[in-house]
Amino acid sequence: MEWTVRPFSEPDFPAVWVLERERDPAGFVSAVTVRQAAELWPGTFLVADGDPGIAGFTIGASSSDPSVGWVLRLKVREDCRRRGCATTLLHYLARSLRARGVRELRLTVAPWNAGARALYLRCGFTEETLLPDHFGSGEDRLALSRRL
Repeated sequence: MEWTVRPFSEPDFPAVWVLERERDPAGFVSAVTVRQAAELWPGTFLVADGDPGIAGFTIGASSSDPSVGWVLRLKVREDCRRRGCATTLLHYLARSLRARGVRELRLTVAPWNAGARALYLRCGFTEETLLPDHFGSGEDRLALSRRL
């Protein structure tokens, strides 16, 4: 399947919000996240537009060290998973961040998320360290990085 990767725009809000709220059934925090990301990182909040509609999105940002960037979010619709959408989004995000001077891309992922870990390894990331309770009690994360 082919996707057009482009910056997020206002008409994308409903579809992106649905993806983001998978972990926030009430939806408020998800809505705030999407709105703030659009304002803060317009050049690195990207959507994959396909048929039908938005297949996924990613949000990236530079850190306080401008040579280091982060994948803050990567979400793909269930019916578009394992079809290259996430790989395409990561490619475009890395390209956009590299153009802004980023030379190392980092992210964290739940250690139990085998599918995401496999994706990141295929995309050139290296598993660095386990971060116990990174997002609170029982919310361990695995830190990964990749040179750009």
